Amino acid sequence: MPGAEPPLPRTARMPGAEARLLRTAAIGISTAPICGVRDHEQRLSRALRDERCECSTHWLDRHDASFAGARAEVGAWVGQLPAGLAASRAEVALVHYSVFAFSYRGLPLFVRPVLGAVGRAGLPLVTILHEFVYPWGRDGPRGAAWAVSQRALLVEVMRRSDAVLTTTDFQAEWLATRPWLPKRRIAVAPVFSNLPASNPPVYTQPAVARTAAATPRPAAAGDPDGAATIGLFGYAAYGEQTAALIAAALRRVQDRGLEARLLLLGAPGRDSAAAESWLTAARGAGLAQEPCFSGTLPPQQLSDALAACEVLLFVDPIGPNSRKTTLAASLASGRPVLAFDGPRRFGELAEAQAAEIVEPDAEAVAGALADLLADARLRERLGARGREFAARSMSAERAARTVAQLLREVAG
Repeated sequence: MPGAEPPLPRTARMPGAEARLLRTAAIGISTAPICGVRDHEQRLSRALRDERCECSTHWLDRHDASFAGARAEVGAWVGQLPAGLAASRAEVALVHYSVFAFSYRGLPLFVRPVLGAVGRAGLPLVTILHEFVYPWGRDGPRGAAWAVSQRALLVEVMRRSDAVLTTTDFQAEWLATRPWLPKRRIAVAPVFSNLPASNPPVYTQPAVARTAAATPRPAAAGDPDGAATIGLFGYAAYGEQTAALIAAALRRVQDRGLEARLLLLGAPGRDSAAAESWLTAARGAGLAQEPCFSGTLPPQQLSDALAACEVLLFVDPIGPNSRKTTLAASLASGRPVLAFDGPRRFGELAEAQAAEIVEPDAEAVAGALADLLADARLRERLGARGREFAARSMSAERAARTVAQLLREVAG
């Protein structure tokens, strides 16, 4: 990777000795009750304890949608932040940076105040770059304003940071090869599932297919008639084109005599614009089974629902990549994952054959789904490889090792 540095080793320790305790301040902002970045911080902070990094959390939950209200919320929090950092006796700051949370209507107006407060506390800084710039060429003038302003403030983020961490190789390469960005130590740690382990499923005897031998499988939400449940976690991130492709694939599965129903897992639920796009696509394809929606679920119930699906889909057009917690959670569930191929696919995942990766084409998706639904052993083997890969390569423990090494480097 041009300009990037080699992977970080585990923290060096003398035989029989432990690294000294490093007091760390985790800092971030959320704008909604359901926040993957906040969940990431909480689980990462727990895992960092095993690396002798004790984290205090300094987090702002924004509620006011007006500009004046948002500015007042951020201003009050920033004003108290240096004292809070001092009280926690932090030796190093760990900022979880998701640019839209540090913005008002996409304009990153609150980046400098937060970085300034960390600077006043006199702490070295590691920044985890969850989301940091809006891509060019989307959403017309509004998208252009986001892209320009977020790049301008990224210069400030990089300048103030002693080291940064991204969740994908391609993000790290992008940062390392922008001549207008300050050069900093860049490390990579894939995201991990924010969900607890699933409870043991209750098995039933389904009518998976009229043409294939049915085998016992978990009972799934929204599956009263025995149709195989095809789960998709994070459906709201994808638009009408993706919904139409999946609906067309399921119609081909249906035409092969296989009974399958799409279960759309998580927020926002049935009464939403995102849900309407999927329902419209299903009706247009003439599906016998209308998609079901779990709606927002508590973490344990969501984990159990993932584990109760026959097959899980991952339909990001850039491919299965290491920045998606929805992919990490799907793999960790132990159910077989069928993913779209794309230009940013996670090479380590593909090499491990931890997911079935196919071209984003209705016929290719339908063929892979039909093969999986017809062969219980194939499903179980693929699900086991996915779970093993998640535990090895997309885990909080792996991320904590990388983050802890960065924190110790910048703390001196």
